[in-house]
Amino acid sequence: ILESVAWLDKYTELLGYRLLSAAVKAIVTEPKWMVGTEWDMINVIRDVYDRLVLGQYLLPGGQGPGLQMPRDSANPMMFEQTKVADKPLMGGGILTATSDFPRRILMGIGMTQEEVVATEKTLLKKRSAKEQKDVFRDLLRVAADKTKQAEGLNRGDKGALDRAGAEESLLHGKLRQPTVSALPEKLVTYSMMKKKEGSNSPDPADGPWHGNIFD
Repeated sequence: ILESVAWLDKYTELLGYRLLSAAVKAIVTEPKWMVGTEWDMINVIRDVYDRLVLGQYLLPGGQGPGLQMPRDSANPMMFEQTKVADKPLMGGGILTATSDFPRRILMGIGMTQEEVVATEKTLLKKRSAKEQKDVFRDLLRVAADKTKQAEGLNRGDKGALDRAGAEESLLHGKLRQPTVSALPEKLVTYSMMKKKEGSNSPDPADGPWHGNIFD
């Protein structure tokens, strides 16, 4: 959808406000049913923000780095449109006039105007998919922690609608302890065991004789 219509003004409110606010809310509230799909949602957030605010377009499916379009020489407040705006399978287009809808959503989850500006500078500098998604995950983690504190602890268990715990949440993945136990000091492999068995085998000369007794 983003590759096809993000560059059209009539879809800006739908994508930059309705879609983005739903995606941000789904990540920040950390419902258990979202566990396992968080990266996909963060990728949607990244795709919307890049196209509607930063003048960057992505490959289909929000893949690859943010491909930055230059400012319009006739109007520095706008970006030049991509040459593939009408070709969604090649990346599609961008909104040439920056939208404030996505910025309002970030401020709505507790970010200051200065923090939004700093985040955009980082996203303009770091354009790889991993770097940009990590930026969004970090700022959404802060928002999630704030909403969690506001909710309080006496919420009760709501099953799949309840908030995911720290051990389940993608936002707090860096805070989790590794679940794989450390390797033993001396690592014994299968080939090492077979080699040891071979070295412990009796010498053929010491075993029973299987030759021809009639020779």
